Amino acid sequence: MRDDASWTYGVGVNRAVAVAVAAVAGLAMLGLACESAPTTAAGGTPPSFIVLNPTADPSTSQTVTWRSSAYADQRIIVRPAAGGNGITFKATRKPATSVDTTGSARPAYTATATGLKPGTSYTYVVKNAHAISATLPFTTATSGYTGPWSFIGLGDTQVKNADVPAKIVSRAFHTVPRARIVLQAGDSVNRPYIHQEWVDLFRAMGRSGSTRDWLISIGNHEQCILVKSCQSDDALAFRTYFTWPGGQVDGQRPTWFATDYQGVRFVVIDSFGPDLAEQAEFLDQQLSDNPYKWSVVLMHAGPFASRGDRTNSKVFSLVQPVLERHDVDLVLAGHDHSYARGFHGGHHTTVYATSDSGPKYYSSSKTDWVRRGATRVRWGTDVSTFQIIDVRRDTLTYRAIVAAKGAHPTTSRPLGATLDKVVISKDAEGTKTVTW
Repeated sequence: MRDDASWTYGVGVNRAVAVAVAAVAGLAMLGLACESAPTTAAGGTPPSFIVLNPTADPSTSQTVTWRSSAYADQRIIVRPAAGGNGITFKATRKPATSVDTTGSARPAYTATATGLKPGTSYTYVVKNAHAISATLPFTTATSGYTGPWSFIGLGDTQVKNADVPAKIVSRAFHTVPRARIVLQAGDSVNRPYIHQEWVDLFRAMGRSGSTRDWLISIGNHEQCILVKSCQSDDALAFRTYFTWPGGQVDGQRPTWFATDYQGVRFVVIDSFGPDLAEQAEFLDQQLSDNPYKWSVVLMHAGPFASRGDRTNSKVFSLVQPVLERHDVDLVLAGHDHSYARGFHGGHHTTVYATSDSGPKYYSSSKTDWVRRGATRVRWGTDVSTFQIIDVRRDTLTYRAIVAAKGAHPTTSRPLGATLDKVVISKDAEGTKTVTW
């Protein structure tokens, strides 16, 4: 097992030179400042596992989470990329972890930069009394929709993250390098108590983890639900590595939340949470108060299972009616390790999509879709995809891209080809049309 001290923002220190060279080209393309190298005092180790996660309003604030030796004065320093003074934001230490349940006892910290300007490029460092990270870039969201933008969707990564999922994330950003955020549908790791699995996940995330917001819906594996011989301590590892918006409603748990990003309201649900009824109320509130044209909901297990021996009854009975009542535009899910996309009720309603972004595959069935009165329009097995969602003023275009294949894929389309495409359109009165 490799100690996490040897890892900085998801890449090994021994790869720092190669990463720095690649970063120069990538940052130049994004119009952002170049990265520096991490530095340490004698005997110190740099912060590791640095990741960006959204606040409720990513146009004016940014949350950063990391792990570090228990040095004093943990903080982030943020400054405008165009030049100016840095502002320091002190960190809060997250709950203590143990090797038994998270694979590492190294402390985790989080800090939120506030008072930022919308649509503005910044750089930041993570610093403590003995070490400082590389200088990293991020850009705040604009305030509401101001022009076309794109985000990436991923299904389960779960196993062999440093291999197939890493290649899929790399291919996704090669395809759409200006993607602003990433949505991942849970089961990001397989065994949350194994430290190496988190190392591999952050390797798969690469630079994107520390330069763009990742929104992840917790899966059953991070919680050791439906998994034998597993230890999670109420998903402590997941809660340690990521920090989501809190305090949006009374009783909100740290695995479900909402955030607004450039004209889209995103709501992330914990499908296996013990408080699914409360989450459904939260979802109803967030969709009722949505000031924007578009709504996207992310969850691990969607309301329609794509394995013949599965049914997600609580999600269907508690969450799906809220989705339908508010005519949510897009629901992204994972869990079933296959591809499926369909609708419930009329054709021009919510688009439900389930995907897989790792090397683990299951068979696919429409049994639960039919049982629930839904229509499965597209499906595929032994095929991994990433999703590109293009946001425009009047359209939301969803594309599933072939990213990897198993032994017996149901598609002959090559890697990089479009497996499925949907265009959701709304006119000035808000009337929706869905075409594929």
